[in-house]
Amino acid sequence: MSGRPPSECEWLAGVLTREIPLGAAMQLTIERLDERGIELSAPLAPNVNDKGTAFGGALVSLMILAGWSLPRLLLRRRNLDADLVIGRCEVRFAAPVDCALSVVCKWPDPAAVGEFIDRLRHSGRGKLELAPQVIAGGEVAAGLQARYAALARSQE
Repeated sequence: MSGRPPSECEWLAGVLTREIPLGAAMQLTIERLDERGIELSAPLAPNVNDKGTAFGGALVSLMILAGWSLPRLLLRRRNLDADLVIGRCEVRFAAPVDCALSVVCKWPDPAAVGEFIDRLRHSGRGKLELAPQVIAGGEVAAGLQARYAALARSQE
């Protein structure tokens, strides 16, 4: 084992699969993490329903985790100690998914990020709206409108 610190992607993969056991059970992987956002994937087999398509709960879970990952990284990058939760979400299913699961989430715009961080620093609470999407066959198969909330941990 090398003594180098993990890359941001390695760190996040560990969080999503070791600290959140559902991610490991889903066999979640990070396909992409860059300036555009994040893409998570998972094979169909461990996430299948009785119809041979992706279980709706698996799709929602993967979208929630994709969206959660971005503010989690923002907090880490700024060395802010806060709990991050999903406060509200609305999901829309557009088509069944009969292939490997792929979810993308774009970074929020810089103004929204600034407000999220400023509110967290000044009031101990920040919120961020994100819209992860399941992509299957090049089309949006499901979408999530989600509000993530960061709650500063007490510094006792």
